[in-house]
Amino acid sequence: MNEPPPILPVAPHDTGIVKWHGNTVHVEARQVPRYLLTTTSIDVYLDGQCILQTGGRLNPTGSCVTTFNHGGSAHEAELSWGMALWYSFPYQLRIDGIPIAISQIRARNWYWGFMVASLIGIVFGVILFFLFKQIRRSISL
Repeated sequence: MNEPPPILPVAPHDTGIVKWHGNTVHVEARQVPRYLLTTTSIDVYLDGQCILQTGGRLNPTGSCVTTFNHGGSAHEAELSWGMALWYSFPYQLRIDGIPIAISQIRARNWYWGFMVASLIGIVFGVILFFLFKQIRRSISL
């Protein structure tokens, strides 16, 4: 009865801002320098104070639960996320079991992971080029 209607999914954005009991809940994602910048931390802020950080886990999907104090009482925040597509993550935020936001968020510095992946691809391409060139040279002898 006390549950608001869920927020419909929208196009990916850099930050998700919703209201909860008159307070601003802000969700943002960022690439973190773990595993060659292939992980993203999704962080939740309540009125500017960080209440939840996923920390850049290597799991493609998952959830994170934490408790926080607000207004003199303890609350539970749960963030679950799905498989990313082009550094855009579908997520669902629940506070005290009530869905607050169901949306998608894009990592704000997504290009770092893309640049690292591109550099690794170029290095492997050059190695394979010279390896095949050497194999072809040894076969023709």
